[in-house]
Order: sequence, then C-alpha cells, then structure tokens
Amino acid sequence: MSGPSPDPVAALLRPPPGWPAEEHRQLLVRLLRERLPAAPTGPATVAQRQLWFLQQLEPTSTAYHILTVVRMTGELDLPALRGALAAVTDRHELLRATFAMIDDEVVVRIGPRAPVPLPVVDLSTTDAATREQRVRQELEKAHDELFDLADGPLLRAVLIRCGVSEHLLAVTVHHIVFDGGSRPVFWEHLATAYDALRAGKVPDLDPPVPDDEDDDEDDLADPEDPDAALAYWRERLAGLPDLDLPGVRDRASGALTAGRRLDVPLDRDVTTALARLGRSRRATPFMTLLAAYLVLLSVRTGSSDVAVLSPTTGRTSEADENRIGYFVNTVVLRGDLAGNPTFAEVVDRVRELTLGAYAHMAVPFERIVDEVRPARVPGRMPFSQFAFSVEGRPAPPPRLAGLSTAWIDVDTGTAKFDVQLDVLRDDSGGLVAAWTWRDELFDPADLAAVADDFVALLGAVVADPQATVDALPVRRPVPAPGVPAVTPPPAARTRPGATASGTLVHLGGPTDRPPLVLPHPVSGTVGAYAELARLLPAYHLVGIESAADATGDSIDALAEAYLAELLARWPAGPYRLCGWSMGGLLAYEMSRRLVRAGRDVDLLVVVDTAPGQARPAGEGSDDAAVAARFAADLAASLGRDHPAPTAATLAALPVEEQTMLLRRWLVDAGVTPVALPVREVRRRVETFARHVTAVAGYRPEGVELPVTVVQASASPRWQPRWERYVGARTTVHEYEGDHYSLLRRPTVERIAGWLARALDGL
Repeated sequence: MSGPSPDPVAALLRPPPGWPAEEHRQLLVRLLRERLPAAPTGPATVAQRQLWFLQQLEPTSTAYHILTVVRMTGELDLPALRGALAAVTDRHELLRATFAMIDDEVVVRIGPRAPVPLPVVDLSTTDAATREQRVRQELEKAHDELFDLADGPLLRAVLIRCGVSEHLLAVTVHHIVFDGGSRPVFWEHLATAYDALRAGKVPDLDPPVPDDEDDDEDDLADPEDPDAALAYWRERLAGLPDLDLPGVRDRASGALTAGRRLDVPLDRDVTTALARLGRSRRATPFMTLLAAYLVLLSVRTGSSDVAVLSPTTGRTSEADENRIGYFVNTVVLRGDLAGNPTFAEVVDRVRELTLGAYAHMAVPFERIVDEVRPARVPGRMPFSQFAFSVEGRPAPPPRLAGLSTAWIDVDTGTAKFDVQLDVLRDDSGGLVAAWTWRDELFDPADLAAVADDFVALLGAVVADPQATVDALPVRRPVPAPGVPAVTPPPAARTRPGATASGTLVHLGGPTDRPPLVLPHPVSGTVGAYAELARLLPAYHLVGIESAADATGDSIDALAEAYLAELLARWPAGPYRLCGWSMGGLLAYEMSRRLVRAGRDVDLLVVVDTAPGQARPAGEGSDDAAVAARFAADLAASLGRDHPAPTAATLAALPVEEQTMLLRRWLVDAGVTPVALPVREVRRRVETFARHVTAVAGYRPEGVELPVTVVQASASPRWQPRWERYVGARTTVHEYEGDHYSLLRRPTVERIAGWLARALDGL
C-alpha cells in the first residue's frame, strides 16, 4: 500500500540537496513578489513624481540612495533581526512600494508582505587590514547598487559579520519612499520588533494613525486663498539669477552625482557668540548661520542677489511624525545684500525673508517650479545651485536588547547640489560645518578655501556685527584672464558719487550656448522680455537688470558696468545683444565698446529704439509726473490694461501717499502679485527717473558695426538716425503695431521666429 502523496508546497519550501539555504530563501521571496502582483493605490505625490522623473533622466544616479549603517556589538539574534525587518516593512507599506507610469500618470503600487532578504557577509576570519578594506567595499556596494523603481524592492539590507560579537547592519532605501524624518521611525520600530521577537513575542508596532483631514500633499498651506501662496513665490523668485562659484568647471553631459565632503569643526566660543548675536536681533541660530552663508556666497559670486535651497520636513500633522515616506519639501531662501549692509542688517533681512518663506513653505517645491518656470538645464537645480541646512543633535542609535550600538558615518561620495553646507551638531554639542560638493565641478582646494573663508567670516562678524559686507574677510572673485579692466565712465556723463551695477538674469534656454543678452528698458527690469523668452526655449537668453544699489544716470556708465559683468561671466564671447527701447541703447553702447576692444559681436538688434533723441530738461520732472510716467510705461510694457494713476491725481497727494497709491496700483494692475515694501516702490520710481535722464542725455558715438533695426509701423522710422552712427550697415524689419505691442502676442511671435533663424545662422 503506497504512502501519502508528497506535499508539493513542503517540497518547494525545502532547498534541494547542496543548494545554499540563503539563496533558496531569496528565490522564494522573488517568486512571491512576482506571483502576488502589486496593486495601484493611487497617484504619486508631487514630490514623488518629481523624483521619479529625475531618476528616469539619470538612471545610473545614486544621489537618491539613503544608506544608514549601525554597528552592533554583543550576541546577535539573526532570526529576530530578519523578522524585525519584515515586521517594519509590514507596518510601513510604502517600503513595499514600486512606481510605474500608467496613462501618463506616475502611480504607486504596494507589494505583498514578504520577508526582507538579509544576506550575511562573513569577514570574521579575515585579518584586520583586509577586513577594513572589505568592509568599505561592501558598504560601497550596499549604497551603489541601483534600484529598479518599477520592480523594487526599494529597501535592501546586508549584515557584515566582523567578528563573533560584532556586526554591521547596512540598510539602503531609495529617497522616493524615505527621508530624514523616516530614519528615527524606522530604527525605533526595528528595535521594538527585534526585542519582541527575541523574547518570543509577536511584534506590536503601533498601527498607522489616520488623519482627521484628507491627506493630500498637494494641498497648499492656506486653503482659503491658495493663489496668494503661489503669488508670493512668483513675486519672490522673479528675476532670480542662476549663479556659479568662481572656478566652476564646464558641465559635462550626463548626471553629476559624484561628490566629496569636508567637515570643519567650528569654534565653540564663536558659535556661542553668534547665537547671542542672533538672540539680540530676534533671530534663530539657523537665521544667523544662513546670513553668514549668504554673505559668503554673495561676495564669492559677486552678486548681491543670491539664493539657497533649504529642506524642510514637510510633516504637517501628528500622524506624519510616525510615518515613513518622502515628506521633505524644499524652500527657496533668496537674500538681498544690496547696498553693502552691515552683518547685523543682513541678519535682520534674513530673519524677514525666512519668516516669509516659512509662512508659505507648504507649497510643494515642484509646484513652485511649474508656476515660476525657471530655466531647466540638465545637471542644474532650479533657482539655485547652493543648499543649506542646520541639523540638531543626531538621534541616538537603536537600542537592541543584548547589544550595544553605534552609528557608522559613511561618506557615500555623492552630491545633489553643486555646493551644500550642512551645519551639524556632534555628540559633544559642538557645531561642524559639513561641506559637500560635486567633484566634477570643483577642485578640492577651491572648496577648502571656501570653507576657510566661512570660518574667518564667522570670527569677524561676532567680533564686529557692524562690519559691512565689503569689509568682511572673504576672498573676492578674480577676473578671468584676458578680461579688460573696467574704466570709469567720463565724469561729464554721470553725477558725482553715482554708481552703476546690474544683475545678470537667466531668462531661459540651455546654458551651453552663447547667450543672447537683453539689457533692461527704462523700468530697470526685464519683465518686458518674458513673452519673447517663452517663445525661444531652445536659446540661451540672459537679461540685465538694474541692481538695487545702482545710482548711475548715464548710458555710458551703465553700459560700462554691465559690460564688465558680461565679460567676467563670458570672457571668450562671442557676443550677441538685443534690446528694446532704452535696452537698445544699452545694447548698442556695449557692442560699440566690445568692437573697439577688438572683440566679436555676432549680432546686434535694436527694437524700436531711437538714438540721440534728447528731451527737454524740465519735461515731467516733478515727483507726481515721474511717478505717473513710471506707472504708465510699466503698464504698457507688460500689457496691463488697468488705468495707471495720472500726474494730476498723484500731485494732489503728499509724497508718502503717492507711494502708497502706486503700491496698491501695482497689485491691482497685476504687475506684482503682492504689495511691495514702500522702499522698493520708491526705488523703482527713482530708477525709472534716472534711466529717463540717461536716455535723454545719450549721444552715441559711431562704430563700424552691422545693426538690425526692428521697428513698429506706428513709430517714426529710426533707420535714418541709426545710419548716422553705423553708416549704411543696417537691416530693417518692420512689424505692425506700436512701441509697446511689439513684444506682445501676436507680433512678438514673428519677432521670435526671425530671431531664432538669425541665431541658428550664427
């Protein structure tokens, strides 16, 4: 009589003779994952979608791998550790997630519960020197092995046995399901589950706590007025320059992920004094350290307008604090260091900007990018290439029964930003400046010098908080070889004490092409070129705005200053300039000086620009008339139909009330989404008045240079005037419309088409 039939399931669970048990177990896990398909649970969050796309663009990048290593000394219960890993992934379903594109939507799929593979690398019998090298290799492998976002798993672990009672547990997770706030949750739950299993109990991890409200990470901070939050960021980030540190190398094609790190301990007396300075000005340590970092970047880049990206936890509810996931949000902190302020004044400004940014930080960074639409260049972050954070004392390592534990710091050799400063607190409570940078872009010596400057800067500002930015011990950028020295403008063409300075504004397009440079009109801003930039996304466009501290009132002075900035940024050329209205005069004068210096100007376009057209000295010179002309010109150049206040209306008001009326009008007309500070409104009107004076007093000098004249059919014919200065070397393109409608649809579409063809032909 035959015996019972063999149980096929039992046979499957038993490894074949001679087959290693661990390999057999891993095969079973893979089969479970394949046979129990993951089910879509809904769309990915905004942040997850962004990270998913970044990973598709850079499929070999490991910049989004998070590696944590803990040393465990004592008697380790390996089955309990494996069970604890499974219990944590059971509790936090996002650790079992994969991501896929379905019908043009990135969706999250949650996989079935299954054991977590935990291979053991036994190095206990190797000699000490070999073991150290092998440990480094195994940790590099643990970090660098690529994840498959579509198939998973997105968490992996490896146990390295260094001795009978010493092990290293390395856990690597993809950032799309894990952030800094997830780390303490993961390790706390792992320790709880391990202790329970070691004691023969079933792990009792607290279940997920549902939110009282809908958990929608796409919601804005202010549900009653969501447009106001986005409007804040549109206004705050308009015209933000995209800066590089001096010495940065050209960006090669492909992902820039290799990084280096330098840790510099900060003097405790200095950091204590810095905190005391912050308290005296109602600023947190984060604000005072950020102020120092912005000063460093401002001086190093030569720009008073500089921004950094700073991560925030993004955990807005009590339930979020006990979750594992990708909650982190990035905030753009834009500093204004114009006017050579004291460091104490910089702290005040940083406090104001930080409070404003944090009041609107619930707007997802990716939504801000979509709304503001900065130029997207492979290898560059939107808005800024610099990052900053201040972290508290590190969380203690997990307390596992029968084991002593310690974190192992591992330099993963990756960088997400060109330059990142993380101020960390060590075990003794002291501060450490941790500098991380992209290895492909900088020499280590260059970043070591930056780190040295930061230390010197902190010492100087605590010694004298009233020291101005220009007086602080930070090395200034050295002009590139071959860049001519800037000569002062003729004294007769600018008032005594006047200074001219500008800001280069990246308007769009790939930065590996020579830029088309667009100097500002009389408003001092480049908003009038916004539609043109949108129509030329494949071309590198750079605007020049009048800086907040500029007081120059002649075309010569402005052109000389702007040219110096242009040459410092692009010393080799070639140069291509195009300007509308006053911008055409600036483009011509800059081109004339370039040609006189023996440099190549490939293209010069003046758009409805009248050369040498003086105005009566007394025309509209009182405050009310200037303010009215400012509003009318700005509204027309930006295509706003809201009636501007008249000179008569403004003249009936005191100067302070004139400013307040203009401030309200700028918002009502849609010129600015939020009310500007009073001093900023006054500065814009004063800038407009200086530029009107500059246009009225300009007399071009001749030069052998081809000029393309673009003019409106409703404007006087400017070609004969230009031929006085450049001879017959002019080409004319005439379009229907008036002076202001040229740069608005539909006419600007024809101008953009011609410009694209002209640039392609160079």
